[in-house]
Amino acid sequence: MKNITLFLLFLSGALAAQTTSYETIVQPLDTKARDFSEYLVQLAWQNNPASAIAFEEVETARDKARNTRKEWMRDVQANFNFNEANLRAVDTFGNVFFPRYNIGITLNLFNILSQKDKNRIGKRDVEVAEQKVNAQMLAIRAETLSRYTQFKLAKDILKTRSLVEQETYNNFILIQQLYKTDEKTFEDYNFASSAYYQAQEARIRAQADLQLAKLHLEEIIGLRWEQIQHPGKED
Repeated sequence: MKNITLFLLFLSGALAAQTTSYETIVQPLDTKARDFSEYLVQLAWQNNPASAIAFEEVETARDKARNTRKEWMRDVQANFNFNEANLRAVDTFGNVFFPRYNIGITLNLFNILSQKDKNRIGKRDVEVAEQKVNAQMLAIRAETLSRYTQFKLAKDILKTRSLVEQETYNNFILIQQLYKTDEKTFEDYNFASSAYYQAQEARIRAQADLQLAKLHLEEIIGLRWEQIQHPGKED
């Protein structure tokens, strides 16, 4: 039992030491990004409409919380009126013994007594909205880096497919020349031709995959790839 307690204490201490700092999830926009990928995350956070929506929800929650703190004033109503009899002259038959005016206050005790709970709810709503901003940071960072990784992978695959296509083309040309001089069979020629066209098709597919990956990346960062200006960018 003692060992379990010590382990839980160690675990709680380790978890506390690893609390997320959201300034590292998305670096502040007014600071220089650590590298090109972090710069893309900054662009995505700045240009993605979901980020603006999350911030607006925080402001809405704060405005509602401020209004909630003043709601008790709405439930306090003061009444003031003159006694009609005392508005007449003294020698009339009016009842001059009634007060000249009446003052009253109406309170909604339930609303007033529950105001503290309402304030707590408003505060929690603000905290929830702020956590939604943090969640959006995590989501945009992960999605941006994922799409950038796919983009780089597609570029590397296209380079490889292009090299393979060039090699199979050179081999096809060689076999074609040898076939013309009867130094290679028709089967050799047909095999080389088929290999070349397969490599060509693979390169075309890789080129299309790169274009799609580029479009997906541009979608989240809010800019065309060609518009990005950064020393770490690789064309």
